[in-house]
Amino acid sequence: MKQIIAMFLLLCVSVCFAENKIFYTDGDKNSKKIALTFDDGPGAATEKILEILKDKNVKATFFLLGSRVERKPELAKKVAEEGHEVQSHTYSHISFFAYKNEDKDEKMENELLKAQKSIEKNTGVKPYLVRFPYGYSKDDAKKVVEKNGYKIINWTFGCDWDRKLTADEMHKKYSGHIRNGAIFLMHDLNYNERLLSFLGDFIDEIKAKGYELVTVSELLDLKK
Repeated sequence: MKQIIAMFLLLCVSVCFAENKIFYTDGDKNSKKIALTFDDGPGAATEKILEILKDKNVKATFFLLGSRVERKPELAKKVAEEGHEVQSHTYSHISFFAYKNEDKDEKMENELLKAQKSIEKNTGVKPYLVRFPYGYSKDDAKKVVEKNGYKIINWTFGCDWDRKLTADEMHKKYSGHIRNGAIFLMHDLNYNERLLSFLGDFIDEIKAKGYELVTVSELLDLKK
């Protein structure tokens, strides 16, 4: 009986810990699932990325900037209508690593809520996951997101911003990080021909290795 009670208590602690966790960089390392994510849009590459995802029958997660959503509301809406997950990348892409003003917490919350309003108004979707610009995830950010019912999502690997890499080099780096629970970071603000040249092949590689491509909320079991 004591052993059964101990196991039950351990299960309760595990469940509570999972519910209270607010920062993620990857998913279950025992599950053959992977998530593709795109930041900074909607932008110049969004349409092409949507075409590739549709062709490959894959759903991804788009961390949208509230300010970009207001510039391209129809494109933001299209992302949601095509079944992709819409989440927040804040409103105006402020680096909170560099932000030194005393109102930092207030500014961070304003960025979060202003983006939420913009995204919900233009896509019909209320975000509950956020990726702060440059992966900011310090304790003050965790406090702000917890207060507002969000969770912070960073990434396992990403390199598409590195201008020194050729398309082949970039492709190899992404392929080298295919593993259980991986969250891949990419961007759709600018028309990155290197990324677009191998994205379809990269998706095929992931599938060929027996992985299922899912949204971040599915990967982390964080459906609202």
